[in-house]
Amino acid sequence: MATIYQWKGAGYGVPHSRPAFQKVIDVPKLIAEGDKAGLATTSAPNTGAALPSTGFAAGDILEVFWAPKGFIVQELGMYVIVGEGATCTIDVGVTSATETASLTTNPDGYGAGFNLETAGNYDGMVDSDQWSIDTIPGGEIFITNGSIDIDWNHATDTTVFVIWADGILIDLTNPTNY
Repeated sequence: MATIYQWKGAGYGVPHSRPAFQKVIDVPKLIAEGDKAGLATTSAPNTGAALPSTGFAAGDILEVFWAPKGFIVQELGMYVIVGEGATCTIDVGVTSATETASLTTNPDGYGAGFNLETAGNYDGMVDSDQWSIDTIPGGEIFITNGSIDIDWNHATDTTVFVIWADGILIDLTNPTNY
């Protein structure tokens, strides 16, 4: 069974910066730091969890960004700093059917098959992605607090990459705020 990871003690919110979310995923560092690396499992979100020495397994999920209710994802991309060297791709989307306006599980909604094999590779949302702003004008909105998830298609233990998501946050909590 696949393991679902998140950042230990994570909370919902959008930083006041552009891009809204940005994270370096350094798999060797996550392995080396064990339960001090900042990972947790969704079943024990406040307890450090060590990534196995083999890294992420195919089918594992990392809730890479926690998006608050009202966040609209308009762009998402990644850049490979250190390649895996072997076949390694990820999908990026959501794994819950209740978080976004489409009310569907869509593990590759923001991108399918992002390639982590080679350093210098860049990938991002394109017109054919299900939740690109060309497909859903304005972008996909979170109607509840939720997460943008990486679904690992292959095992990885050496890759280092930066991933980001950008968009806007609208106030869904106070409908009279106009």
